[in-house]
Amino acid sequence: MFDIVMPLFNKEIYVSRTIQSVLAQSRQDWRLIVVDDGSSDGGVAVVEAFADPRISLIRQSNAGPGAARNTGIIAGSADWIAFLDADDLWMPDHLQILHGLREQFPAAALIGSAYRAWTGGDLPQDMRGEGGGRLIRYFHEASGGRAPFYTSSAAFSRVAVSAVGLLEHVTIGDEMDLWARLALHAPVAASTRETVLYRVGTGGITDSSVSNGSDALRELKLEQISLPVATLVGRLPSIADEQLRSDVVDYIDFDVGLALMRAVRNGQIDHARKLSKLFLKGPRGKARWAELLARLPHPLGQNLLMLIFALKRALR
Repeated sequence: MFDIVMPLFNKEIYVSRTIQSVLAQSRQDWRLIVVDDGSSDGGVAVVEAFADPRISLIRQSNAGPGAARNTGIIAGSADWIAFLDADDLWMPDHLQILHGLREQFPAAALIGSAYRAWTGGDLPQDMRGEGGGRLIRYFHEASGGRAPFYTSSAAFSRVAVSAVGLLEHVTIGDEMDLWARLALHAPVAASTRETVLYRVGTGGITDSSVSNGSDALRELKLEQISLPVATLVGRLPSIADEQLRSDVVDYIDFDVGLALMRAVRNGQIDHARKLSKLFLKGPRGKARWAELLARLPHPLGQNLLMLIFALKRALR
């Protein structure tokens, strides 16, 4: 059995198709808990139109996605909890793939499948992956530029979340912080099978790094980069396993690199130079270029970075 937790906030035009993707699952042992987070559109009426007794609706004042997800977690009772955003879609085998992972890796606290970005319209017919599962080094893979799973493709055990705590009530990075705490707590397993379409271009918040880049900050600390980084910096001294510690450091540096590239792209050169001092090992990949460009006079560094991004897009 899976509890499926879906926060709902002004997704009236998407939520019906999302719920239909749950109803179409090959595994039918689920309960869908929709938590309306103070929507001002007609999304609640759309949910209420579904007569399936496995679908329940909880309404609360707007408090953000973390609070809505926590409400859904607390309201459920299944051993495993899956997240699904109200504008994403599941392929019919999604829950079956997750079930296979939890059976294959009973010690895992966090599991997930691969996903694909999608702009809407017809469903792609070439979803990739064989569905085979493996234990992963979560922080190592997440710091490589593409997370092994996305919010709507992940699930976790109720026992594990009881041990590490619920989500923080923040606007950005709540689920990534939970994944980090779960990955420190127990093994993580993933499938390469693409079973989720992550809808892009709907105004959702997907970036967990610092976005304001305020140069007014006289002193910048690692804890300000993102919620997951704040958690990991606090846990770092207690990580005894050398491989895990190295992976966590890479993950922290990756988030710093994202913030650095954004600062240079936005022309916030003073902020970028402060960020360049926060790396624990040093910048890698595109972040190394951003760090070098941040040393150039403004706006030369910003213009060169934008040119590099444009050239990379043109060569794809």
